[in-house]
Amino acid sequence: MPLIARISRDFRLSRLWSWIERSVARRFAFAAVLAIVAVLLHWTIFPITQSRVTFVFFIPATVLATTIAGRWPGALVALTGLINSVIMKSPGMVLVWNSAEQLSIASSALVSVLVIIVGDYYRSFSRRELKDMHDLHELSTMLASIPALPEQLKLILTAFARMHGAPQGLISIYDPSRDVLTLAASVGVSPRTLEDIRERKGGEGACGMVCVEKVRVIIEDTETDERVARHRELLRREGVRAVHSTPLIARDGSILGALTLHLPEVHRVSEREIRIADICARKAAVFIERARAEEGVRERDRRFQSVLETSGVPFILFAPIRAADGRVTDFRIVYVNTAGANVMRGQAANFIGRPVLELLPNAWDDRERFQMYLEVLERGEVREMERHSAADGNVAWYHIVASPLEDSIAVWFADITRRKQWERELVEADRRKDEFLATLAHELRNPLAPIRQAASIARNANATEAQKRWSNNVIERQVQHMSLLLDDLLDVSRITHGTLQLRRQQSDLQSILSAAVETARPLIDERRHQLALSVPEHLQVFGDPLRLAQVLSNLLTNAAKYTNPGGAIRVSGEQQGEDLVVTVEDSGIGIDPDDLPRVFGMFTQLRSAQEQASGGLGIGLALAKGIVELHGGRIEAASGGAGKGSRFTVRLPNAAGAVAREQATRSDSGRLQGPGKRILLADDNRDAAESLAIILRLEGHEVDLAHDGEQALAQFAVRRPDVALLDIGMPRKNGYEVARQIRAAAGKEVLLIAVTGWAQDSDKTQSREAGFDHHLTKPIEPESLIGLLGQSR
Repeated sequence: MPLIARISRDFRLSRLWSWIERSVARRFAFAAVLAIVAVLLHWTIFPITQSRVTFVFFIPATVLATTIAGRWPGALVALTGLINSVIMKSPGMVLVWNSAEQLSIASSALVSVLVIIVGDYYRSFSRRELKDMHDLHELSTMLASIPALPEQLKLILTAFARMHGAPQGLISIYDPSRDVLTLAASVGVSPRTLEDIRERKGGEGACGMVCVEKVRVIIEDTETDERVARHRELLRREGVRAVHSTPLIARDGSILGALTLHLPEVHRVSEREIRIADICARKAAVFIERARAEEGVRERDRRFQSVLETSGVPFILFAPIRAADGRVTDFRIVYVNTAGANVMRGQAANFIGRPVLELLPNAWDDRERFQMYLEVLERGEVREMERHSAADGNVAWYHIVASPLEDSIAVWFADITRRKQWERELVEADRRKDEFLATLAHELRNPLAPIRQAASIARNANATEAQKRWSNNVIERQVQHMSLLLDDLLDVSRITHGTLQLRRQQSDLQSILSAAVETARPLIDERRHQLALSVPEHLQVFGDPLRLAQVLSNLLTNAAKYTNPGGAIRVSGEQQGEDLVVTVEDSGIGIDPDDLPRVFGMFTQLRSAQEQASGGLGIGLALAKGIVELHGGRIEAASGGAGKGSRFTVRLPNAAGAVAREQATRSDSGRLQGPGKRILLADDNRDAAESLAIILRLEGHEVDLAHDGEQALAQFAVRRPDVALLDIGMPRKNGYEVARQIRAAAGKEVLLIAVTGWAQDSDKTQSREAGFDHHLTKPIEPESLIGLLGQSR
């Protein structure tokens, strides 16, 4: 029976033996009791058996006394049996030579001696095994109280070396990925040798052979065994003559390391020593595997926590709190990452372990969310929802995903407030788009009716010349109205795509305002408004006069539309430092404070003002805002509320300074222009290329034309121009490819200018990456191009 299996069965017997062996008196007393019992039993059955020999009871008593108490207590029992046999015989018969009684007593004595010898041997063997069991039991008890693997392996090695009678021992752990053994524990080995064997390759020495071959290695004599010949000097230095190395095998059969003992003399390993080595090796393997598993769990937890802590997605782990009847009444926070703690506006350590209702008393007023958590807990299924609740003190929208995790709930929640806002804005934009399309249809249908009727009058043979002239005037007026609508739409599109070009020049503000008033005057007069203008004379502005007049006319038209007949409109202008400020005020219906942020939105028509409006697409203010911002300024709306009128303020920064700077720029441009340049102009649109070439030649430049990419490269190779104006969308190599090849061939000596209809930011970025110095959007302003050419040297 294996040694470990005997421990539980023989534990009480070992305790009895230990108690008896503590005293010599107890051992002989135990033998005396056995002898008395045997005598009594012998005399009890004598009348029946008439047998005088000692075999019946004394032989078993002798065996028991010898195995438990020792050879001398056993001899006491045997001697008692012999004396009892002599007493039971007649003395005369015993003294007769070669009598049957003498033979019987002699045989009893011989058997008793043999029994004592065998029992004493068995006692010695049993004592050794009981001691081994006791030592292993003590080892297991001590290991249970030691948490760290190095101390555990040290204790196992120490116990194994003591039981083996070896002064030195090693435990090495094997790393198969590197084929290296690392020293994990040692007993009795000198520091110098430990340094030499701290790390060694697989196959080196007895422990290395164990890890490679996965079998026990026993070297009875290191002086004769060639397997350790290369390490013989080291073994001699340590006084090692025999080695016993046992593999540490994992549950999956892989090798974990080796348990090795060094003995000072030639030694043949016994079966007992092999059994103990296997037991200790299994213990060491169990603790190594457990330590690796625990480290794996810790590493997984560290990675998991690291991912959660660095994640921007809030995460909370909830554990249920149950009432006496088992119902879940609340949840306790088991873990919360940094992002989750930030959402809850606190430190993670302040939340862990606390119930949700303690932190947020109104949290479960949102019953749908609480019910979702219950379903996840009870059904073990993943649930998700989007919630917006102020119950937890947070007004944001969150996308919540809850999943079961053992008896807890893992909750991820992402802030989707911005997405929800975008969704609302998309819905609002879609609504405004529908309203705009309906308004556009209405605005386009309105002039179609009088145009159709006027055309019918003009075709009528009975119409007078006066009626025909009137119908022509109606058609012209209505077509002009449709043209203005389309122009506004085109201007908004140009501003949106960054293609609206400003023709800046120094202008008089009064003249700009006069043009705006002239445009809005019919509507102002129709509604009988009083218009007051307060603009100082000679107030100058540097900008596009046509576009600035468009801004002011839109503001005046808006004021006229949304002011009841007979109202007042006032326009004022002033210089504030270098800024020019123009204000348009009216006594109209006013703007609700909640609507102020939306008045400059595209296609926006406030519901409160729709019944006041006499037509329009709702793009006038958006167009005005875009034009002002192109000038580097800003436009603001203000109102005291419904019925209290409105005020729109246009601020153009550095308007006065810009005049001086432009004059200086023009002067510099004139100075820099110098002699004409050799220019390569490549564009597949022949009319556009030839017309631009004429303009450049009039400025004194020499221009060569090309109409595709290959032709442009060929012209460049022959003419080596100073400047290359390249269209992007050319056939046979586009402008990007041509620019890269020119830049590679000529470096920075050539000024590359992209002339293209592509005006998105991505297009400009791509042109820079291709090597272009400038990016001009069609239709280009000749003055801008001439200025660039004048600045280049």
